[in-house]
Amino acid sequence: MPNKMIIFDLAGAYAMFRKFYTNSSSLSYPFPPRTVLAGLIAGIMGYERQGHRNTYAEHLAPGVADIALSVRVPVRRVMQTINYVMTEGNVWSRNAGGFDGSRERTLTPVEWVFPASGRRQLRYRVYLTHRDEGWLERFAGYLRSGAVYPPYLGMTECPAVIEPVAEVEDWELGVREGILPISTVINADKIVDLPLPDADAQIVKERMPIALDNDRRLLQIGNFVYEQRHNRPIEAKVSVPVFTVTYTDIDGGQLTEHGVFMSE
Repeated sequence: MPNKMIIFDLAGAYAMFRKFYTNSSSLSYPFPPRTVLAGLIAGIMGYERQGHRNTYAEHLAPGVADIALSVRVPVRRVMQTINYVMTEGNVWSRNAGGFDGSRERTLTPVEWVFPASGRRQLRYRVYLTHRDEGWLERFAGYLRSGAVYPPYLGMTECPAVIEPVAEVEDWELGVREGILPISTVINADKIVDLPLPDADAQIVKERMPIALDNDRRLLQIGNFVYEQRHNRPIEAKVSVPVFTVTYTDIDGGQLTEHGVFMSE
């Protein structure tokens, strides 16, 4: 029997989840990769970094922590040019025009993620379980009492709000036969059958990191799909275990959802 599942929402006005393979411009994913979610969960619990090393990688590695994500609000991406200034190093000795480095600024195109027109906030739903029940209980305590480090959506300039949704003891996990409505993002490599979607649906695929080691070296990559236009579940048959969870939503309604973990 799996440990309980903790469900919570990430909400914010805007986000920037930088694609790991971009250089001259900063392009953004429409939703946070698993690596971003792992870092955010670690920040909630107060894990500290040692130089450039992460101290949480083994506690949130695939197979140890299972994380799934659902995009609850349609998003749009907007490209804007940002004026970066150099604020590190001895700028005075290089006659840079003062500490603000105003003579060494760099104009960089940055892609920001906003909620679709008519929506006030982005909203992402996270489903988390862990093989260590004690660790999961500690995380639930931080979720109730407040995060150690302020959460943000990809960049510190994008503050986020964490909203607990549910803690579910009775949920199911197993390989399912047939096509199911999957509410979470899906690793495209695990899709066995994907019927032709509705004419107004827009299924988007994103190549994203899944796991990093303690030295922030990339360990695993996946291609994830989701329905972008309406955020409806994707009807699909997958080759990996599917979880089914029933819970009370933040508006008081009862939901039953099928999903797959991002590391599967």
